[in-house]
Amino acid sequence: MGDWRDLDRDQLEKHLDHECKKRGLTRRDLMKGGAGMAAALGLGWLAAACGGGGDEEAAPAPPSGEPAPPSGEPAAPPSEEAPKFTGTLRVTGLGVDLIDPIKAAGEKALGFTLAFDVTDSVTMVQKAITQPGSFDVFSGYTYQYNQAFQSGNFHNEEVAKITNWGQMSPLINQGKVDPASTTCTYGDGDAPFRSLYIDPDKTGNWPTSSETPSELADLLVSWVDEESGQPVGDEPLYTIGPPNNFNMDSMGYNGDVIQMEPTEVDWPELFNANYKGRVALLNDPGIGLQDAGNAAVASGMMTFGSLGNMTKEEIDGIVQILLDLKQKGQFRAFWTTFDESVNLMASNEVVIESMWSPAVALLVAQGLNVRYASPPSGFRGWCSTMSISKEAESDPSLLQACYDYINWWHSGEPGAIMMRQGYYNAVQETSRQFVEPEEYDFWIDGKAAAKDLPGITGQVGDIKAGQVRDGGSFVDRACNYSSWNSYFEENEYQIQRWNEFLSA
Repeated sequence: MGDWRDLDRDQLEKHLDHECKKRGLTRRDLMKGGAGMAAALGLGWLAAACGGGGDEEAAPAPPSGEPAPPSGEPAAPPSEEAPKFTGTLRVTGLGVDLIDPIKAAGEKALGFTLAFDVTDSVTMVQKAITQPGSFDVFSGYTYQYNQAFQSGNFHNEEVAKITNWGQMSPLINQGKVDPASTTCTYGDGDAPFRSLYIDPDKTGNWPTSSETPSELADLLVSWVDEESGQPVGDEPLYTIGPPNNFNMDSMGYNGDVIQMEPTEVDWPELFNANYKGRVALLNDPGIGLQDAGNAAVASGMMTFGSLGNMTKEEIDGIVQILLDLKQKGQFRAFWTTFDESVNLMASNEVVIESMWSPAVALLVAQGLNVRYASPPSGFRGWCSTMSISKEAESDPSLLQACYDYINWWHSGEPGAIMMRQGYYNAVQETSRQFVEPEEYDFWIDGKAAAKDLPGITGQVGDIKAGQVRDGGSFVDRACNYSSWNSYFEENEYQIQRWNEFLSA
């Protein structure tokens, strides 16, 4: 079970109850079956750790040859481990993290082959729902699980098996980079802390895929009371999967034309008539409407109950604003791929656009004066999460390989590779040993580069000496979210209205 010794007695009791329930057993059944039955089920150590209660029989003794635990201490887990996995681990994702350097480093560290299936967001979800046997690990975005997890095709991952869970940024599981802060914001929508934990007692009866996201969200367990900012009770024991990469998205802009500092460029600049015909949006109904919604809120044109879950009336309102702007010629393009966004800015066709951080980094490495906005009203966030196909449960070696891959993502080297792409890792501290101190100072602490550094291309000089990352340190950037990429309840209507806008 991983770091099971770190769990207190109440948590161990919950684990035993969950495991017995999955097998159709009671605590009494397990205790009466003795050590043989418990060991066969892989629960001997847990039963011994929890012990019996009331009139239940005493817990089985440790296996022969294994020293008894000290009084009050949990017994050790069985020494038998699953055979070493020697096959190919299949990972499905969008390609943000499924890149050649990650594949090479992962295979070397883990000792087995990785096969990366890079696809689009719609196909990913379809595979999760209809083809769980086509992947072992699903490297998706937090909001995608509102569509996919209720299929019942995912393994309920044990928090205790995630090696560096305790080092994860509180932004991920408590909602703020500084949980005690009264100025840091949670952001609207599918922030990871709202969609991270699950209750196995509920996942046995998932609703059909026709249920709305809000109803699905009722089956997730949030650990934090957002009003008080305090954790509620014990940390839940199971998760849809731990995040690996996350970031803050905003706008790239031409620093020669828009001569403002990143902290001065807010979302309403997308609507600024001074840039008529030289503005681009990301062609995604969720992200496009959120970026426009952020602009409408910051400019005082509209208010929303939640930017991450707009009502039909709110969708109509923001689409009408976009239609009016389009009729006036505000937009040059609606880009779909990374390369399109880079080419639009490099060719001077646009001077401001919804943009991803690595796209700006690539243009900067090429010597162009492109900046990345740090909107005063907040970033739009995204977070990728690693889940395991339920079908992996039938092969202990494969299941362990899935956990090994997920744990490797928090071990440091992957975080260092992705750091140079401009991304953050859920467990960032471990990456220090894989980068030069000056790199960590630049990317994470927001300090000026002490010398030329490698960046997105891997070449020293991508980051020039004296350069400062737009937006500042990780803590400064992560303290200010306006919303997170989300799955709307009115998803079908959202897509319909976005398409009407594009075709108008």
